[in-house]
Amino acid sequence: MAPIRYSYSKWFNKFLKATLGTYLLMRFNVKLYNDKIKELKPPYLVIGNHVGAWDPLLMSMGIKEPVYFVISDSLFRNFWLRQVFKLVGGISKTKKMADSGTIRAIISIKNANGVIGLYPEGARNWDLKSLPIFPATAKLIKNLKIPVVSTLMEGAGFTRPRWGRSSRTGIINLRFNLLLTPEEINNMSVDEINTSIVEGINFNEYDWQEKNMIRFKGNNRAEFLDLFLVVCPKCRSLCTMQSHKHSFTCTECGYSVEYDEYGYLNTKAEPVFNSTQSWSVWQDSYLYELFSKDEYISGQKALFTDTRTRLFTGKRRGRLRQYNWLGKVELFFDKVVFTPEKGMVYSFPLDKLTGMNIQNNNKFEFYYEDSLYRFRFTTQHKSVYKYYLAAMIVNKIKAEKENINHQLD
Repeated sequence: MAPIRYSYSKWFNKFLKATLGTYLLMRFNVKLYNDKIKELKPPYLVIGNHVGAWDPLLMSMGIKEPVYFVISDSLFRNFWLRQVFKLVGGISKTKKMADSGTIRAIISIKNANGVIGLYPEGARNWDLKSLPIFPATAKLIKNLKIPVVSTLMEGAGFTRPRWGRSSRTGIINLRFNLLLTPEEINNMSVDEINTSIVEGINFNEYDWQEKNMIRFKGNNRAEFLDLFLVVCPKCRSLCTMQSHKHSFTCTECGYSVEYDEYGYLNTKAEPVFNSTQSWSVWQDSYLYELFSKDEYISGQKALFTDTRTRLFTGKRRGRLRQYNWLGKVELFFDKVVFTPEKGMVYSFPLDKLTGMNIQNNNKFEFYYEDSLYRFRFTTQHKSVYKYYLAAMIVNKIKAEKENINHQLD
């Protein structure tokens, strides 16, 4: 990883804050509450709950010094974005995988009395509640021994849900707090630090909304909700939910809900889920029961299938190579299979995949034998999230079966 050019990055950070940052504060009605850290001097680490694409820039608006953020390496594969991230001093990191180059860059910023920014969840959430954090974050904090600032973003999930492609206007509160001092870090175990991180950034958007009931006005509020919710709760059909403007309807049985300005679902039909979050909880439970059946475990039936998919491959950094043919991707209980229109079939054992993640809502990525593979869907309303969700459910089913077998031995 190339060294960060601090003189350039400081200038460009100031420029971004004065232009795009100021616009975003006004556009999304952002309120900054940073009195508790105004006197804090770098170096320090700032962490936060991760909700929207603009989180890093909004977070940096409450901090005087430039913030050098840890950023997914997938964004560095785009030539123009790579130039921007170099200018702001972005630190490339492979999602869900150890990266020694990232650690070296973080230490260099600490030694230069800079501010480091990262999101311990590693990804934006879909259901407006906090994700599990990476244990490596607590180990990093223990080793750095610098102050840790926590930030909480309230309202950002309703302003722009991860599944959505349009923003709504309501309010975003951004609260800064001094979470840990070097003295406290010295006296804490890694597990205790991990607990503090979880408590410092834990946030459920719907719990907050129930108390505040803020309107988030916008057009086409339900559009692309089918990227997230893929099971009809009435007829149990998979991938038959379709979004249009404010409505979300099953094309199989006609079950329909309306997404309102408060982020809630309204319907007169049964069953009733008043939020995308409660629907998601039910969806997870239903798919767990479904995929536990013999026809899925035995590999007789694919969990999910999609056609007109493109396959790319490459390494952690650099441009990916696109395969010439569109093809069909199938997720089975034990493998991912890609069958192109012409050429050889690719099969990837599920238990040998690492770094599984979603990029830009239409790309499914993973590493296999030190190479990166990416499936990109060519149709806008195809859910990539369902593959990630199904893979997590399969891993849970396998782990519970192994635990039962271990107890019987």
